[in-house]
Amino acid sequence: MRNTVTALRCASGAECVSYPTLGEPSKLSHANLGPRCFACETQRRDFDFEAVAAKPKAGTFREVKRPSRSEDYVPEVSRASAIRERRRASVLTCERGLQCAIDSDDARLMRTWSKSLRDAEARLLWAEADLEASDRKAWSEQRR
Repeated sequence: MRNTVTALRCASGAECVSYPTLGEPSKLSHANLGPRCFACETQRRDFDFEAVAAKPKAGTFREVKRPSRSEDYVPEVSRASAIRERRRASVLTCERGLQCAIDSDDARLMRTWSKSLRDAEARLLWAEADLEASDRKAWSEQRR
């Protein structure tokens, strides 16, 4: 006696992605635990992503209410302090590079990192001077 096994087919039927090519819904693989073939699942997932992407997002940048700027708001101070922090990080990087060059006893790297460190320290001094100047400016504008 022979066992005839009927192949499971995609539950999408005539709407199956493979239907136009095969003339019938595609066979389900043994690894497929769902009722639809992998191609139909992928298409459905892509369609869901497109639908989500097409929805207008609530609170676009024009609709979001931004806090009003108070009288003592000074954007230069925050910008200057951010620059100072970046310069400080640059100095630390150069110091670590120089220490690695010293540890490896590489004269060329030591010269390179020493020069970079001097330049980074000079830029840090400029950034600190700019921050101090913007602080003074903000302070004088608040006193008016």
